[in-house]
Amino acid sequence: MSQSKEMLDAIMRAIELEKETFDYYVKAGHRTFNPAGKRIFNWLAKTEEGHYLKLTELYNSLHEGGRWVFYGGSTFELEPAGADEQRVTFDTDDIEALRIAREIEKRGIAYYEELTAAIADADGRAMLEALRNEESEHLRVIEGMLKGLEG
Repeated sequence: MSQSKEMLDAIMRAIELEKETFDYYVKAGHRTFNPAGKRIFNWLAKTEEGHYLKLTELYNSLHEGGRWVFYGGSTFELEPAGADEQRVTFDTDDIEALRIAREIEKRGIAYYEELTAAIADADGRAMLEALRNEESEHLRVIEGMLKGLEG
């Protein structure tokens, strides 16, 4: 049994959001010369790319056979801060990039919560909850960086 058009459209929108977020983090990582900024934005980009790939797999599986796919979570660990990060500070553009990232992650969390509420399938709920939890972790890291930089 295939999924409803509305659910497939919602998953496609999630795919688009992950792609847009990935693109933003890649650009932000290229723009900053700060080692901490590069480390954080590169990690965020890797995890968003993983979400994009898993959601694409999900879309195809739902479309072709109506089956949810297993998602065990991200395998990309955030590297510890390097010694050179302590000597360099963010400039205003980097702080603004983190503020934008914070809002992006908040929207992602809200979107996954909305999708989760619409799913009766236990596997589907588990997958979307895992994605939401990873977006929450991204938000925690971003807010921690901002707190340290903004004082």
